[in-house]
Amino acid sequence: MKITFALAIITIMIGIIIYYCNFRKLRNLKKNIFIALFTGVIAMTFLVYPLQIEYNNFFTRLLASFFYAMKCAGMGEDLKILSRINLDSTSGYIYFSLMNFMFVLMPVITVGFILTFLEDIYISICLKLMGNKELHIFSDVNEKSLLIARKIQNSQNAKIIFTNVIDKSNLDIKTMCIKEKITSILFDKNYKAITFYLISENEEENLHMALELIEKYRNKDNIKINLLNSAEETVAVIDSTDKGKVSVEIINEKERAVFNLLNNTPLFLNCINKTISILIVGCGKLGKEFLKDATWCAMMNGYNFKALVIDKNANNIKENIEIEAPDFLCNYDIKFLNADIKSHNAISSIKSQNDINYVLVATESDEKNLNISIMLRRFFIREFQSEPVINLWISNSYKQKQISSIVNEKNNEYKLNAFGSVEELYLNNSIMNSELEKKAIQIHLSYNPDDIDLKKYNLLEYNKRSSRASALHIKYKIFSVLEDLYSDDMNKNYKLFKEKYSKEIEDMLTKNEHDRWSAYMRSIGYVGASIEEVKAYYKKTNNHINYLARIHPALVEFDELDKISQEISKISKREIDLKDSDRQIVKNIYEKVIL
Repeated sequence: MKITFALAIITIMIGIIIYYCNFRKLRNLKKNIFIALFTGVIAMTFLVYPLQIEYNNFFTRLLASFFYAMKCAGMGEDLKILSRINLDSTSGYIYFSLMNFMFVLMPVITVGFILTFLEDIYISICLKLMGNKELHIFSDVNEKSLLIARKIQNSQNAKIIFTNVIDKSNLDIKTMCIKEKITSILFDKNYKAITFYLISENEEENLHMALELIEKYRNKDNIKINLLNSAEETVAVIDSTDKGKVSVEIINEKERAVFNLLNNTPLFLNCINKTISILIVGCGKLGKEFLKDATWCAMMNGYNFKALVIDKNANNIKENIEIEAPDFLCNYDIKFLNADIKSHNAISSIKSQNDINYVLVATESDEKNLNISIMLRRFFIREFQSEPVINLWISNSYKQKQISSIVNEKNNEYKLNAFGSVEELYLNNSIMNSELEKKAIQIHLSYNPDDIDLKKYNLLEYNKRSSRASALHIKYKIFSVLEDLYSDDMNKNYKLFKEKYSKEIEDMLTKNEHDRWSAYMRSIGYVGASIEEVKAYYKKTNNHINYLARIHPALVEFDELDKISQEISKISKREIDLKDSDRQIVKNIYEKVIL
């Protein structure tokens, strides 16, 4: 009896460990209940074995014990067997108590098992009835997923499904809730379209789920996956994965927030003497992204660009950028100051750069960002009688709304531009289905007219980001042409731009596009190459661009492109005109994008 009791306890312990590991790895209620039921049956088999005294043969007794355990699970057991337990010792009482506990527990597990199957049948029926609908399936219930779902629910043809739901109290919308994780469910019916939103706070888990879904639905052409992840290596993983017909959209919140800021609040606002002069306070992930994107956005004909970066860790940040993008800092007037913004060193540096027109404040907290922004507003008015655009990163949606109208003790507005809240990003089309994304697709189609289904566009994240950058810079190109005629009415700006467009302006914008493209490529880590270097790697790659090493021979001054084109044409033995792509972008913007 002691041996079988020990075996029963060991079985229960192993079952608990497997259950816990399975729960951590994959929340699959049906599988978890099966593990509990199976563990209970085996443990009960061991417990009953010594009490089956009417059987002498080992295998017969074991089989009888197993059938008895099965009957326990189905509430058909005979409790008389408990009278065979000797209660004259402590171990007997423990054995008796454990048997009674198992008699109660196992029917409960069985009922749970049956209920999960009934729930599966109900879910299966509901899913079949959605065959002609667009399914929007969320991996988690959180603020981001709820904001997106609230927007989607207004669509008549859309059905919303939340997975991994334990507590339904946060759900204030009409939706189907499933307890299992998003990767545990198979949507094998031919729905009109299925969009997955992998939007957990755990970005690594989001990537794992994306790879599982790609594997599961690779051959279905109506699947889109929105993947929340900001890690640079995620782009490499997704781009190198055979996605088949599945479309994957990587959502880097900070990158999208910066693009949105530069589009809605352009760098040229309040600039002095055609100089875009920016101040960055706090150069973490967001500040670094902004710095890189600001350099290529500021590339406008006749305009200068300079930046001052103030951060307690500025020297290390500078070194990191120099390694990540070797040709970036050396081509632009960017100064790094290792200091606290509230220090004499920092204030002196700002005073020396007395033409700042654009400020980004992005430190570690909303409270600190607001405090610094108010301080800087007072400082600029006091020292220079100027009011540069001050943008501050505010993650809290309620604070962002309040800051837009914040005043001092005399009711004077501070005029601060708060951005980056979850509501702004997910409710106002800043991330998904944004106007910028629509323009990016138009630009892509303008030089890839055959890519109607956007397969090339979705193939590589590089393609999408490059097109977004081109789309973002349209506003800057138009401003460089219109200048004083530029207004907040973009339709009016488009009309004026078309009226002023000429061969001279096209030539000017073509050079401008090359400068923008060069700054963009340097910001993502590309470096230039001599003709000798091109010859060396062309033999191995059969391409004048080395994408793996991020080397591009066109990263030269615009006037040098003709000579470089001739040399590359000789190497590749085909006609290559490096200026043509710049001119084509400008012509496409005029002819096909600006309508």
